[in-house]
Amino acid sequence: MADKQEGLSIIDKGFEMEGTLNVKGKLIICGTVRGTLIGDQVVTAPGSRVFAQANVREMIIRGYFEGDITACESLQILNTGHFLGKIICKNLTVEAGGRLNGGVTPLNSKDAHSPADTIIAAKGMNSGLQQTEDNTEETDPSKPG
Repeated sequence: MADKQEGLSIIDKGFEMEGTLNVKGKLIICGTVRGTLIGDQVVTAPGSRVFAQANVREMIIRGYFEGDITACESLQILNTGHFLGKIICKNLTVEAGGRLNGGVTPLNSKDAHSPADTIIAAKGMNSGLQQTEDNTEETDPSKPG
């Protein structure tokens, strides 16, 4: 059961945002999000469109999600959900009618980490990378590493 102290955030239908969302409590996405999602519980509503890297405790996909997800507890793709990308999670459920197109790697309880731990680890990961015209990443030879 959720703690009453936890917040509720909603990205409403018709709203589009780009960037990093770091949310405590529950985030419901009805609109369009591009970027990075970090949080406790994320729910995408039918008709939503998310293009993101996500590190969450729990996620429920009822809309379209494209990207990579690490869910340290559970990930559910419900009958209206469509996922394209890579998943690392402890518990995965795909409901009849839900679509999963991607790779799945199990997360063992000993490997589990909180979204906050991943933020710290990820801050140094992109320092030596640059985008190329075909949207692939390559190492920048001018940067050590």
